[in-house]
Amino acid sequence: MVSKLKIMVSSTVYGSESDLDQIKYILENFGYEVIMSKEGNIYVPIGSNPEAACLKAVENCDLFLGIIFPRYGSGITHKEFEKAVELDKPRWFVTHKYIEYTRKLMHQFMHAEDGKRNGFDIKSTSVLDSVKVVDMYNIARKDWRQPFFNTSEIHLFISTQFHDISLRKKALQNRTK
Repeated sequence: MVSKLKIMVSSTVYGSESDLDQIKYILENFGYEVIMSKEGNIYVPIGSNPEAACLKAVENCDLFLGIIFPRYGSGITHKEFEKAVELDKPRWFVTHKYIEYTRKLMHQFMHAEDGKRNGFDIKSTSVLDSVKVVDMYNIARKDWRQPFFNTSEIHLFISTQFHDISLRKKALQNRTK
């Protein structure tokens, strides 16, 4: 019996719990094993910390789905994105439309004349808690980024990309040859 493909869903959790529940449900119905810190199904070894455990989960997943909401959170999601890119995991990103808008608006403040990122940030607000979500978006810019405004747009993207698990398994097998 072939084991299920493990897909890690990486995102900030606070304020997005019901969205993440729906995403998990869809992916599980397609036959995936969903790895998500919100669900408590990331193994945390004795003496480890949440960040190390989450980064180990990125290493252990087959596929990676990053979701960028307009909330930065603790920064672990950002590090998960970096790890997925570093390990060249098969990955997809969905990004809230506010983030692309914020990226364009804040570029002049966030980057020096030479184009390098400076230390600019904002005070946390109920709309955006940190411009570091733009840094997360910039990590995802080299990959497929699907914009969304509401959760139903994420559902359509997920259904399109992951409905046929046999295609994903075949693509993974071809990738390792």
